[in-house]
Amino acid sequence: MSRPHIMFAIASPSGVDPAAMDKAVCLASALHTDLELFHCAFDSDITHPGRFATRGVQEDIHGLAEQRRQQLERHAARARTFGVRVRSSVRWDYPTYEGIVRQVLRHQPDLLIAQSTPKGRAARLLLSQTDYKLMESCPCPLLLIKSRRPYLDPSVLAAVDPGHVHDKPAALDQAILDSAGMISGALSGKLLVFHARTPWNDAVRATPELRDLPEAVSDEVRAAYCDRIEDQVMELAQDHEVPRRRVHIVEGYAARVLPGVAHRELADIVAMGAVSRSPLKRALIGHTAERVLDALDCDVLIVKPPGFSSPVRQQSAHHVERYAQIMTSD
Repeated sequence: MSRPHIMFAIASPSGVDPAAMDKAVCLASALHTDLELFHCAFDSDITHPGRFATRGVQEDIHGLAEQRRQQLERHAARARTFGVRVRSSVRWDYPTYEGIVRQVLRHQPDLLIAQSTPKGRAARLLLSQTDYKLMESCPCPLLLIKSRRPYLDPSVLAAVDPGHVHDKPAALDQAILDSAGMISGALSGKLLVFHARTPWNDAVRATPELRDLPEAVSDEVRAAYCDRIEDQVMELAQDHEVPRRRVHIVEGYAARVLPGVAHRELADIVAMGAVSRSPLKRALIGHTAERVLDALDCDVLIVKPPGFSSPVRQQSAHHVERYAQIMTSD
């Protein structure tokens, strides 16, 4: 699609949350973009050998996909009454997150919206295959809807790391603030900036030359350390016209202190960065973005650094004959 547009990835066309749909329509209207409603369809029973009462795999896939598309169209028709250009599309693909990312790679949306899987022990395995996988592999900004609160004068809290202590590229902070600022500006909200400053004792342990400083000198160095970080954060904030009263620098680690600041500031959206990780690191639970996602009760905007290349292959392993591939006006 050549026109600027937002993609809303819908898990179940028969059970779309009206609050999430309203947010997608609100953003498309505010950003003056088209809206694409997308559903990644798959049913293992259809492809299971030895099925009974079937017209054939391809015909059954076609029938299911067309049914889902008609369900999406009902939501699209309602969204069009708000003056937004809306289209719907369905693709047969698996796993779901790969199907969504492949559609992103095909259509190049400016923003992907998806409903976040509910928290809880029973949802964690599913969550690791949907929300987290999209966070890792989606190349465009990803907005995970967690709250049913409408966007009324919303507060968007952008979490930055100008010291890049977590190996995030410098351009990522600018990308986070650009995306957060675009959304807050379009919605007539306010942009806030957050940074979790590494605790001084941990910074000392990580820097051998600081360990043996005399106490008086150590106090001076600590003050300089705090001042330097504040200068770096304020430089980013000033570049995006964020006043000092909306800048929050808190000592601690983001996964622990960011949810508290977001709650205190009544943030509607928290914007944060995510970088590509090795397969080993992807297997570990507890990284900042994932832990923060679990703890936050507001929406979360995930931004990738410029030049990010998705690890998802553009070609699906689940081949469907051309006539059975359900799309609209591709």
